[in-house]
Amino acid sequence: MTAAAVAVVLGAAGCGAGEGGGASAAPSASARPEDSGPLTKDRVRAELDTSAADAGAPPPDPDWRAMGTRAKPGSLGACGVSYRGYGTETEPVHLRRYEAVVDELRERGWQQSGERRERKTSDGTVGEVLWVFKKRGWSLVAEFRSFPDEGYINLAAGEDACVKQAGGGTGAGPLG
Repeated sequence: MTAAAVAVVLGAAGCGAGEGGGASAAPSASARPEDSGPLTKDRVRAELDTSAADAGAPPPDPDWRAMGTRAKPGSLGACGVSYRGYGTETEPVHLRRYEAVVDELRERGWQQSGERRERKTSDGTVGEVLWVFKKRGWSLVAEFRSFPDEGYINLAAGEDACVKQAGGGTGAGPLG
């Protein structure tokens, strides 16, 4: 994880030196190993956002992001967070950008779970790719689609226990 990403995660968590910051200050969260502690929704959202940003993916779609915040408590939609970035006519999303996002997720400790699935278009190019990752009680589906013409990258992460409790299956992924 880059220093900027660590700062974003720690800043979002409210961790910092605080006022005074002298020897009597409480130890900051940065004293822990970088990838320890609970995975909260805010922390997972920060990992998705910084992975996408560090890979040069498009900014997150605000309407897509808001769907999770409007989910009814106890529902499957309330169990996770997501990122979706759409390519534009001037900057389409290509497979190599998706692979850069996936590499960033791996750097943040997300472990592959299962095989990469892909579909090719009629001209033989890769049109869809899907990977599933796991990390400390969370599952993440990372998806690329080359259509519409500009393409998009979608990352959907769900807390396995919440997904199972909400009736989403065995917790095998964000969608159960």
